[in-house]
Amino acid sequence: MRKHALHVMTTGRQELRQVADIAGLCPTELIDVLHIREKSRGAREIAQWYAALQPLFSLSGIYINDRLDTALAVQAPGVQLAYNSLSVQQSRLILPAGTRIGCSVHSVEEAVQAADDGADYVLYGHIFETRSKPGLAPRGVQALADVVAASPVPVIAIGGIEPDNVEDVLSSGCAGIAVLSTVLLHSEPAAQIRRFRQALDRSHHIPRSGWQ
Repeated sequence: MRKHALHVMTTGRQELRQVADIAGLCPTELIDVLHIREKSRGAREIAQWYAALQPLFSLSGIYINDRLDTALAVQAPGVQLAYNSLSVQQSRLILPAGTRIGCSVHSVEEAVQAADDGADYVLYGHIFETRSKPGLAPRGVQALADVVAASPVPVIAIGGIEPDNVEDVLSSGCAGIAVLSTVLLHSEPAAQIRRFRQALDRSHHIPRSGWQ
């Protein structure tokens, strides 16, 4: 069983064929969860993404970002809720029992509330500077550690994470990391996935709440 989880999110900047072509050349078995995070696409298109990518990620969970209708239609094992999504409690009323619900949070208070509402895990960031959040100051590892200490559910860190700073991130006690463009827009995505997996697996830090 892996100690730390690796989540990879689609970028919203690529077409399905590009992502599928990349995945076909990558060791996707090293990825715990692929998030289909395509905010500009409709339910039918996201369902097409799920159907096309599922065979390429047969050993990974594929989670749907925000669109509970699509998650229901394709029977996705998990969803990721954003700030403008339905609440965790509302989502529980819709989704089948056993569907994992993650919630994006930006503070200790939001993380605790999400857990109280029934989230299975929280996604916290951004930890380091990232081009996807221009002009916004990173929250840093200490703030991440504060969230981890307060959260009764696993915390996944996101934002500006690279293989060479994974160990700093894991020192917080988080359950794993999530990455976007640093994998799917990387010139060597397969090698980058291996670098992340190696950094996660060789860490001596123990998650406060493990992903499994």
